[in-house]
Amino acid sequence: MLFLKEGKSNITVAKLIERCFDHPKFNDYCSVTRQKKGDILRCKEGNDFKIYFILSGIYGSVIEDEKPKGGITRFLGKHDSFGLYHLYYDAWEPNILLQSLGHGEVMEVESTFLFSILDQEEENGFFMIQYLADELREAQYFSKLSFLKKEERIRKALLKCGLEFGTLSDQGIILPRQITQEVIARYTNTSREYVAHTVMKLIEDEIIRNRPKPLLILDRKRL
Repeated sequence: MLFLKEGKSNITVAKLIERCFDHPKFNDYCSVTRQKKGDILRCKEGNDFKIYFILSGIYGSVIEDEKPKGGITRFLGKHDSFGLYHLYYDAWEPNILLQSLGHGEVMEVESTFLFSILDQEEENGFFMIQYLADELREAQYFSKLSFLKKEERIRKALLKCGLEFGTLSDQGIILPRQITQEVIARYTNTSREYVAHTVMKLIEDEIIRNRPKPLLILDRKRL
């Protein structure tokens, strides 16, 4: 176990994206596609599996169900990946979809092609350990979030989105326009109306501001 903790891979998702772009067979196994708000991407299409690398935009990992707008379990942004864990499963039926929360761009890579690229890297084992550790960390965060009261879930979701995807300004952290009240409601398993109520309360307490749009976190310590 000490060996695993001390080991660290130099491979990153950004470097894997470069490897794919530079590969002479890129056009045979990879493609770059653009999405608009609400577009859905699936890892499994028939018998084929695809891995997605996010080049721009913000996406959500969405639980597949009969609702038109399923719950969001994780936010993904530039240089994040979706579906990498499939590479090491012999049988896997995904029930999580990737949904664009605005305009975005992804690289689609056939799983067998990506596996061949990773197989040439000496540190691929450490890379996957780090990747799965990040997945576990996000899953644990989401699990803890589900046990909090509704208002606290919303507060933490706003702060998380601000720290991960926001833009620092002299006044605070500007949240991206893709992080709407509806998106926060889907992530925190609350209603849009309750999110709106909580946002108004935070505005009155001068913790956030909503004019001019988008939302601005004024006091992250109190959030």
